[in-house]
Amino acid sequence: MASPALDAAVDRIRTVFAGVTSPVETGCGMCHLPEETALLRTPDVELPDDVLRMFAHEVPNHFDDHPAVMRRILPQLAAQLATGRFPRLDAYELTGLARSRWQTWPAEQAVAVRTFLETWWTDTVTSDAPRYPVHEVFESCVTAGSTVTPYLAVWAGQPLGGPADRHLADCLERWIDDLLGDLTSPLFSWWSDPCHDEPLAELQAWVVEHAPPRLHARGADPLLRFKTGLLALPYEQRWTEEVWAAAPDS
Repeated sequence: MASPALDAAVDRIRTVFAGVTSPVETGCGMCHLPEETALLRTPDVELPDDVLRMFAHEVPNHFDDHPAVMRRILPQLAAQLATGRFPRLDAYELTGLARSRWQTWPAEQAVAVRTFLETWWTDTVTSDAPRYPVHEVFESCVTAGSTVTPYLAVWAGQPLGGPADRHLADCLERWIDDLLGDLTSPLFSWWSDPCHDEPLAELQAWVVEHAPPRLHARGADPLLRFKTGLLALPYEQRWTEEVWAAAPDS
């Protein structure tokens, strides 16, 4: 069950974007059937799930008015993300929202989108049993929002020993080798903001500051804690024999 805050964020999206269409949309005739594109010109009619997901990640030049298309599908998209209706989650599916530059939309619309993303993330990282794996929601929010900053702030604000610490340990098990190698994959695989660099350094610095006490509170794997500590070193020093001589057995 979604939290009251997440329900309210979805309701806000529904209210702000109610009745929105892309009124003269012709779409890409190679990718979409005429009856699918016609739905974008029709207010408040639910799209088939597969059509919704296709529209959500489509590139801007496949539409006459890409931001209008994103606004048209947002109420249904937000509701399905919040309720876990998609059988699986992929950050790629929110690249359309990122490319729409929603941050430049009218203030009421931009605030509604930002509130939904941050509330969806908060609901996920504080849940004992989230609807989607936490790393998938984080990567999706980062992709859609073109930032890690607010999502890391939410994580840092959670109490030690709670669900957020377990989720952090699980995520770092997936991420730590890429972070140590200064690699962006898979965290920013679908980064779509040409105006800003991928925030790899920001995430690395956050992990160095915030992860050690949380991993300790969680009783995380000693090797994971060791690798996390290596992020504080310059890149070249992370791989010396002297440093790795102190590594615990995996």
